[in-house]
Amino acid sequence: MEPIRQSLVVDASPVLAFEVFTLGMGSWWDAGYSPDPDSFGGIAIGPEVGAPVAMVHGDSSYTWGHVTHWEPGARYGQTFWLAMDPAYPSTLEVMFTAEGPGARVDFEHAGWNDDNASYREKYGDWSHLLGRYAEAVSRAG
Repeated sequence: MEPIRQSLVVDASPVLAFEVFTLGMGSWWDAGYSPDPDSFGGIAIGPEVGAPVAMVHGDSSYTWGHVTHWEPGARYGQTFWLAMDPAYPSTLEVMFTAEGPGARVDFEHAGWNDDNASYREKYGDWSHLLGRYAEAVSRAG
C-alpha cells in the first residue's frame, strides 16, 4: 500500500523543526487522538534509537512506538501502533531540510502490509496534526 505523505515548510531551522516535532510532540498533538482525551498530559519520546514513544495520561503512559531514527535536524523515525495491533506496526519517518529561511518537513506514514492495512483508513487526519505542528513551530521560533 502507498504511504501517507505530506510536506510542509515551516519558519524555523531544521534543528528547531526537529525539536518541536519530537521532544515537543505533546505540545501539538491533538488530545482527541489519544486513548483518553480528558487525561492526556503529553507525549514522551526518548532522544535515542530504541527509546519508547508514549502517550502520558496522568500517572500512567501508553507506549505506541519506538524510535528508529534520531538524527537531530535531519531525520526522525519511529514504529507506530497507536490504535493498531502492536504486533503489526506501521512506521513514521520525517525528514528535515533547509529551504530558504526555513525548513522543509517531509512526513511519511508507511509500513502498510496485509497484517495492518485495515487500520490505514484511520490515519487521514495527518494534515490536521501537521497543521498543529506548524503552529507550534511558529510559537517556538
